[in-house]
Amino acid sequence: MSRREFVAAGVAGGAGWLSTRSAGVDAQAAGLDAGRALALARGRRDELVDLLTRLIAVSSPLGESADAAQQVAADYLRGRGYAPDIVVDDPTRYTSHPDYMAPATPYPAPATNLVGRPASRASRVALFAHIDTERAGGGWTGDPLRARVEDGRLYGLGAADDKGGVAAMLVAAAILQAEGRPSPVVLSLHGKGGGSRGSLPTFARLRDFSQVLYVHPAETGRGLADIKHVVRGVVDLRITVTGWRGRPREIGSPDSAPYAEGGNALDATLAMLDRLRTTAFAGGEVNVGELKAGDRVGSVPHEAYARVRVLWDDQRAFGDILAATRRECDAVAASRSRGDRRVTVTVEREGLGANYGAVDWDSPSCTTLRRAIAEVTGTEPASYPTHFAGDIRYPIRLSGVPAFGIGSLAGGFYGPDEWVDLDDLVRLVAVVALAAERWA
Repeated sequence: MSRREFVAAGVAGGAGWLSTRSAGVDAQAAGLDAGRALALARGRRDELVDLLTRLIAVSSPLGESADAAQQVAADYLRGRGYAPDIVVDDPTRYTSHPDYMAPATPYPAPATNLVGRPASRASRVALFAHIDTERAGGGWTGDPLRARVEDGRLYGLGAADDKGGVAAMLVAAAILQAEGRPSPVVLSLHGKGGGSRGSLPTFARLRDFSQVLYVHPAETGRGLADIKHVVRGVVDLRITVTGWRGRPREIGSPDSAPYAEGGNALDATLAMLDRLRTTAFAGGEVNVGELKAGDRVGSVPHEAYARVRVLWDDQRAFGDILAATRRECDAVAASRSRGDRRVTVTVEREGLGANYGAVDWDSPSCTTLRRAIAEVTGTEPASYPTHFAGDIRYPIRLSGVPAFGIGSLAGGFYGPDEWVDLDDLVRLVAVVALAAERWA
């Protein structure tokens, strides 16, 4: 189907393409359509803004407790047909799990996660978002914890990343429950900082889902124009090499040592990188982001290190790549040692470590989500396959469940004056409700 045909089918309200489907699926026609979903979302705009304002007012930055913020989400769900359950998980129990990535910012052990289950007509669809935020640094033009609306944008700490997603998810679920439609499980996770905080324990424990939607504004700045359906594998490595210098010929002059008698750590490091490109890193994208060696121009560099990022799109785990890297580097080090003079090497993960996961762009689940976006926005969304370390990898890898990431127009990620576009946030509510119902 061409882009024009895809959008035309969506903007028509879904009747054309629904009518060509089986009788079993035609029963959905009595449920929400794009127009109804958008009208319901617009009718809850004030409720959405109020909820997001209250979430922003409760501080829950990286490295601190999210208990109070989760209570705001739980209070919203009560009385709207949902039973919230706040669960305390210990992510340190998963440090040996092949999908565990330690967060960049150290945390106390517990992760406070909220699981909301509908009181009636529960579906096997899950929605999730993370409730913790960046820390408020300098440069804000107002109080980061006091939401303000200017020119259609709502500003506040976490508005973009990801309390806007939490609010949209909760309101969409409330709409479905109020309409008597199949309603998803909602998961507000203490999961920022690599995802292993709350996401890994939650999806390791809860696996009986049919589809999962991560409600998170796209970092591309294109909002609902992009769908994340691929998470690339990524690992950051530090390779540290130690060699030696030859014996100086002149007293007090290290530069007088013959170069040929030294164990050149820089040369060894470069040889390791060349070998790794065809072995442990084969098939991936490799970037040597930092390379440092030696301390003076006249002497053999006896110490060196390289910091490397590798991206890949296959089923290898980052732990496998780390182990293979160590084997290959050890082999190079051994080949460059001379008698009792040894080249030594250590390889450590230093930064990201996350595994690959993907859902086919033309799969039924993805097509359903694409149509929901096209019908609500009038624009066919595009594939965004270059994200890495994204949390949709957990349901994909742990349960083989289709998982996607979508969000509204937003900006100010990781900096001052975070914002979310309110009109687009309303549209996001409509898309989430529509997709969740159709998946169900």
